[in-house]
Amino acid sequence: MLRAVLLSLLVAIGASACSSSPDPQTVEEPGPEPEGTKATLAYVFDGDSIEVEIGGRTEEVRLIGINAPEGDECFGERARDALVTSLDGGDLMLVEGSDGDMDRFGRLLRYVYIGGENVNGRMLADGNAVTLQGDHRYNEAFVEIANLAADAGYGMWAADACGPWPAPGMSILDVQYNPPGPDDEQLNDEYVTITNEGEGIVDLTAWTLRDESSQNRLEFGAVSLAPGDRVTVRTGCGTNRPDTVHWCADRSVWSNAGDTVMLQDTHGNVVDRWTYQGE
Repeated sequence: MLRAVLLSLLVAIGASACSSSPDPQTVEEPGPEPEGTKATLAYVFDGDSIEVEIGGRTEEVRLIGINAPEGDECFGERARDALVTSLDGGDLMLVEGSDGDMDRFGRLLRYVYIGGENVNGRMLADGNAVTLQGDHRYNEAFVEIANLAADAGYGMWAADACGPWPAPGMSILDVQYNPPGPDDEQLNDEYVTITNEGEGIVDLTAWTLRDESSQNRLEFGAVSLAPGDRVTVRTGCGTNRPDTVHWCADRSVWSNAGDTVMLQDTHGNVVDRWTYQGE
C-alpha cells in the first residue's frame, strides 16, 4: 500500500511538470516527458549530483530538493549506486526549478527526469536521500515522500542501514529552531533536546547530531544518558554540563524555512529524526 502511495506521488510530480498533461497519470503509465532540456548522462558523482552533456558541452547538475549522504558517510556509496541505476538506459530531461539556476559551485540546479519520472523524488521515495527544503515547486511533495519513506524504514532510514542497531529508546524530544529575536544573536535559545526513553544507559560518545544539509554536523563527546535522562544541545557557546551540550556554532544551525534534525549513532544509523516545515 505504501509503495503505491509513493508511486502515485511520483507520478503526480511527473505529470505536473508537463504543460500538455496537467492531470495526474495512472500508476501504470509513466506519463509524457516534461518540457525541459535534453541531456545525456556522462558521470554520477554521488547520490545527488551528476555530469551531463548538453549540445556538445559538459555541465555539472545538482538535483534540486534532495541531499544524499556523502561518499565517505553511511549509505553514501549505496545512494550513488541507486542514482546510477535510476539514470541508466535513457536520455535525461533537465527541468529548472524556482530557487535559482545555479548553486554557489556553478552547478545547474535541476529536476532530472527519465521516462517521465522525477528522479529527485524517486531517490527520496526509496530512502536514498533526505529532503533538502527550499523555495521550489515540489518542496511539500518531497517532504511528504521523504517522511513516508523514513517512517517505513526504506534505504538509509532502516534501523540497521549502516551497522548494528543500538539500544532502543533514544529520541528527539523537542526542537526550538526559531526563538524570538534575530537568529544569530541569541544562539543558545536555539536548541534540540534528546532523551533516553529506554531501559539502559546509552553512551552518546561519537554519535552525531546533524541537519539535512551537508554543512552542519556535531559529534558528541563523552555524554551518557541514563533511562529518563535528557540532554539539550544549544547552538551557541557555553560550559557543558551533563544535561547541556554547546555546539558553539558561529551562526544559527536549524533553518527557519524547514529542516530535518537527525540523530545518528556511531555507525551512521539514523536513530531518530524530526522534520518540520517553515512557518
